[in-house]
Amino acid sequence: MSTASKVIQEQNKLRPEDHAAHDWYRFVLSFPPHLVRDYLERFSGGNMRCVLDPFCGTGTTLVECKKLGIESIGIEANPMASFASQVKVDWSVDPDGLLDHAHKISELALQILEDEGISDVTDLPLFLARRNTPNGLRTLPPDTWKLLLKDSISPLPLHKTLVLLETLQKHKDESFSRHERLALAKAVVFEISNLHFGPEVGVSSPKTNAPVIAAWLNGVRTIVDDLRQLKDRDRTKAVVYQTDSRHLLSVLGQKSVDAVITSPPYPNEKEYTRTTRLELVLLGFIRNKQDLRSLKQALIRSNTRGVYKTDRDDLLVADHDQIQRIAEAIEQRRIELGKTSGFERLYSRVTKLYFGGMARHLSELRSVLRPGAQLAYVVGDQASYLRVMIRTGELLADIAQSQGYELVDIDLFRTRLATATKEHLREEVVLLRWPGTTTRSSIMSPQNRYSSIIEKLFYSRFKTGMREIDFEREEMVRFANDLGIDIPKNLGDLIYSFRYRAALPESIQSTAGKGEIWIIRPTGRARYRFVLVPNVPIVPNENMTTTKVPDATPGVVAKYAFNDEQALLAKVRYNRLVDIFTGVTCYSLQNHLRTTVPDMGQVETDELYVGVDKKGAHYIFPIQAKGGTDRLSIVQIEQDLAVCAHKFPSLICRPVAAQFMQGDVIALFEFEEEEKGVGICSEKHYKLVPPEEVTEADLETYRQRT
Repeated sequence: MSTASKVIQEQNKLRPEDHAAHDWYRFVLSFPPHLVRDYLERFSGGNMRCVLDPFCGTGTTLVECKKLGIESIGIEANPMASFASQVKVDWSVDPDGLLDHAHKISELALQILEDEGISDVTDLPLFLARRNTPNGLRTLPPDTWKLLLKDSISPLPLHKTLVLLETLQKHKDESFSRHERLALAKAVVFEISNLHFGPEVGVSSPKTNAPVIAAWLNGVRTIVDDLRQLKDRDRTKAVVYQTDSRHLLSVLGQKSVDAVITSPPYPNEKEYTRTTRLELVLLGFIRNKQDLRSLKQALIRSNTRGVYKTDRDDLLVADHDQIQRIAEAIEQRRIELGKTSGFERLYSRVTKLYFGGMARHLSELRSVLRPGAQLAYVVGDQASYLRVMIRTGELLADIAQSQGYELVDIDLFRTRLATATKEHLREEVVLLRWPGTTTRSSIMSPQNRYSSIIEKLFYSRFKTGMREIDFEREEMVRFANDLGIDIPKNLGDLIYSFRYRAALPESIQSTAGKGEIWIIRPTGRARYRFVLVPNVPIVPNENMTTTKVPDATPGVVAKYAFNDEQALLAKVRYNRLVDIFTGVTCYSLQNHLRTTVPDMGQVETDELYVGVDKKGAHYIFPIQAKGGTDRLSIVQIEQDLAVCAHKFPSLICRPVAAQFMQGDVIALFEFEEEEKGVGICSEKHYKLVPPEEVTEADLETYRQRT
């Protein structure tokens, strides 16, 4: 039995027959084939035409469906796992042709190594050919090398692997290329590299050398043996999409799925991209940190290393009391234990983001399910976040029920021993049924309803290459009806939400080019336009210095103020922060100016200031303010400029935005128009403090600034 099979058998306690066929490449902790077969049999009472695995990993569900002649669809955001799934359900390849081509490749690669004085079986090279690298061995570019776990592969095995990859590319045959690359991915992980799994990926003692060509060829032979058995059974369709499981409507048709069998990620500190990092890099799926970031952003947030400031899935469970209590308990435990690292401070938030992401997934899923569809979700209890227990199955079942699913049962699959607490944690199968008759809007949060409608509208018009898409507000009625969602009472609030409060759904933003973002601009009364613009995030720079300002906020105001934009505007006004920030004497002119601008329609500005400088020039300062978790939008700044140009054409317009930060810090931004659009020209951070907290050292620092 191979090392890979031993590891998998130990982790999953599988029956021997589960190792016999099609184990070309598999995550060490993927769920076992027999579990898929058990639930396929249990669900087979109806007319099962199509099974979906929305977190398909390396394709266990798809392979078992294909063996049984059931059409299947897989969704996987990790490009390595998606690639593995695609290859594993492709049984059309000529096995003899594949083996012949692999033998030719191995001979060519071995010849290159022999010319360099390197053997594929000896412990040390006889001679290192002179190349560009100091030690004469092929290696990876520095930016790519930094992506790998330290010492995950030794220099000589890496050199030989790169030789093999170059040979595969130079003598590429499209008929066999994907299967050959998959065989190499498995060989790299389990035989060539220094990785070990137990259950997290780690690095063991470095291997000075490892047989690369031989290990790869053995992997190809395994694939060939299986293909000889499976070739005649390739008639059943199996499709894999590399995309985010929270945005299924971008690739799947409505009411197209009869059953779901899947194992989503669990809420823990396991960084799932690390499990496949070596293969992702060597096979060219990621080449730099930006590629890695894009990959992580397409995943359900289950660990702190994948959390970003722009994430908003936690809002979808803001009213779920049990999830909020768990998050509060985690944060309280962190404070009690004095844990202050950046990752530890995110434990409570990633818990909410995980369940919010699963809520978004389950909401999106309803549109693609046929009435009566049956679902099985394999999930596990977790205590990774400072030993606070998270009953994942129970919480997921509760979220599903709140969205109209019927809870059929929660089966115990197995138990596992927690490394830190030595407790036995349950792994369960949450069984659900989609009745297909529930009114969607009755069980969806407003933000989720809004996302579904705006996505439907966008994709009804979008074609690759588009940079602008016009639409009218009343079209929302038709798309709400198409989705089975009650029409929002205030259609304007739907548009307002995405223009000012929340980012457009990731499925829309994923169509933007690098460094760009979709926004919504008004083009007239009840008319709007999706526009692709440079991405200028209005997010406070955490590295900026903070200036202390003696707090002049009246005590009674400070006592009763909320953490919202009105409180922020009040503090800015009472402490004359606009004057301090701009260097101009300013006066509040009007709050919440709502007016109409030609070719734009109705717009609103939080507050207007007028000002005069020492030379007598007059200014108009439109102010946008955001408190809490709301975000500033470049659209608002564009509108402020348009308002001032229309209402105050003789004044100098200087748009300003204010944002609450952590620790009661207030960030102020100033903007100006450039050829490429509106940009930030100035940013300062201020903290309102009692006068006695402005020390002599602070004053000396401020004097030196001038």
